[in-house]
Amino acid sequence: MDIIKLRELLERELASAELEPLDEEFYKEFDSLIKALEFKAESSRERGEGVEERLSLAELKIAKELITEIVRVRLHKIVDLAVKGVPYSLPEDERKIFSILVSFIGREPLNVPLEERPIERKVEVEIEDSKSPIRRAYLLEMDIPKVMDGNLNSYGPFKKGDLVVLPNDIAAILLKRGAAREIKISM
Repeated sequence: MDIIKLRELLERELASAELEPLDEEFYKEFDSLIKALEFKAESSRERGEGVEERLSLAELKIAKELITEIVRVRLHKIVDLAVKGVPYSLPEDERKIFSILVSFIGREPLNVPLEERPIERKVEVEIEDSKSPIRRAYLLEMDIPKVMDGNLNSYGPFKKGDLVVLPNDIAAILLKRGAAREIKISM
């Protein structure tokens, strides 16, 4: 599976009122594609290949957008089939959804074990203690090599266009030299 096949599937789904047949392993293959693209981006980052990393991340973003749209279109079609009560050859993950919808529409009890799992979201929070300097966001106007602050903490290297958070002393130098500009972030 690759992005081209995902794009072709999306085009077929959009062009047809019927569900396009999918291989039973479609969603597992998609998960493998995502893992491979993430690994490729990480490997490129570790080797210092910025262009290759950005290409891999762009591929990853496109793949996720394509699958989101494919799933959205297919879910609409699955709901229509469930309302009509028409069985259809579906991959296992979609068969589960179809069965739940048919039961729901028929006001039958749902035989689905509901697992209560907390929704996990990755949130990065930086807690500043009173000893650490205030930090702000800056957009870099040029490539910056690795730099160190007064406490010998290293930052970088950075590429032109990177959005970074830096201590005030480093930021002041970059601003003075025209290497960065401060970004106002309003919430």
